[in-house]
Amino acid sequence: MGKSLNLANSIFAGFNDKNGLMICGYEWGEESQSKGQEVIIDMTKECTFSNKSLRYGDVAKTWIKYDKRIRTWFSMWGHPLNEEGLGDAFDKMIVQTNWAVESKKSRSAIPFYKQDENVDNFIAHIEELRPKVILFMGSELLTKVLKFYKVRDKFTPIMGNEIEKLQTLRMPDYHGSLAYINKFENCTVVGLPHPSSGRGITNEYIEFCGSELNPIISQFKKDRGIA
Repeated sequence: MGKSLNLANSIFAGFNDKNGLMICGYEWGEESQSKGQEVIIDMTKECTFSNKSLRYGDVAKTWIKYDKRIRTWFSMWGHPLNEEGLGDAFDKMIVQTNWAVESKKSRSAIPFYKQDENVDNFIAHIEELRPKVILFMGSELLTKVLKFYKVRDKFTPIMGNEIEKLQTLRMPDYHGSLAYINKFENCTVVGLPHPSSGRGITNEYIEFCGSELNPIISQFKKDRGIA
């Protein structure tokens, strides 16, 4: 890696160092801080997003509002993750980061993520890793932050121009937070409801999103030679 990256899991050469699948949230530490947990990190240990306990210890297995829920969503979309050891090739192709540099107990207001420091943090990761798929854990990172002109003007020179306009995933009789898809020349971006949000998210809606997420991830695997 040419730059120091702000990541939760290891970089695996030939897997997620370029053209991987990026999981990007708002900021670090919400769940562990809210529980008052002491997290002892052993950076000498490799780990995947699928199995953080290799680096963070058994406490990682208690992070059920974010990590575990995301793993469950992958299963709902037909692409289960392997939580044993370092998993499979797909597990090593996932890289997790967050938009903001800081670590807080709760999410900040949207203008915070538009601050230069946080925009530059995100763009540095995009420039270095050049992911083929980005899953924003928090739909407003797509609909309100990535759309912000200062962000878009730095994002599109790397990821190319928009080739499909923002698509909203609407399910009849569902009134919770929605998911969105935006496609660029070099990357597909998905804005999902925040996993720990209480804004009416249902398993039925996440499964409904699978009609779009399954082919996106399947195409990613095919392009990376692991279909």
